[in-house]
Amino acid sequence: MIGTLYGVGVGPGDEKLLTLLAVETLEKADRIVVPDTGGEKTAFKIAEKYIRDKALIYCKMPMTRDAALLKESHRICADVICSELDKGLDVAFITLGDPTIYSTYMYIHRRVMEKGYAVQIISGIPSFCAAAAKLNISLCDGKDALHIIPASYEDVDELLSLKGNKVLMKSGKSVLEVKRKLKRLNLLDKSQMVECCFMENEKIYRDMNDVNECSNYFSVIIVKGD
Repeated sequence: MIGTLYGVGVGPGDEKLLTLLAVETLEKADRIVVPDTGGEKTAFKIAEKYIRDKALIYCKMPMTRDAALLKESHRICADVICSELDKGLDVAFITLGDPTIYSTYMYIHRRVMEKGYAVQIISGIPSFCAAAAKLNISLCDGKDALHIIPASYEDVDELLSLKGNKVLMKSGKSVLEVKRKLKRLNLLDKSQMVECCFMENEKIYRDMNDVNECSNYFSVIIVKGD
């Protein structure tokens, strides 16, 4: 009997925001994979309550854009997971937010699936949905379009020019540059930001003019309107 790999979204930052299905999956899994970026293991801290006494597997996930280095780390992690699945053990890989949105997990998921193993995705609350809830605003109404944009990458100006509402993720160290772009496009007054949503160090900026320094990696900017 071969085991199953589960990609479990643990939500944006509060243990109470895990879905019942996520908790159930973590409790029944034989092994828990914890992504290790070299810093705080945020996903583990969120899910810790539900994975006590579980055997943990730490997979190194370097914070880099070096494609070769990333590909090798994904290969190693997938191989480790497959060796556990071959023993008939179910493995749960925990990841922040939802596994399908800018998650390293999906690279592992595809590798394991291509090898013929059973895989399942357990949805989690995305950070931008949680941020909108904190701000007491909607992400889109009626015929509004919603664009999810990786703020620290190229072509941001072109994407910001699209009609509709925007979610800017991964701003972090580049947030001041993003702020300048928003101002240049007359979008700054339509923008709000939540940093470390539902975490202990959460900060809410209802006015982007108040953002005067680099923010945390876990920052979400919501722009309402063109």
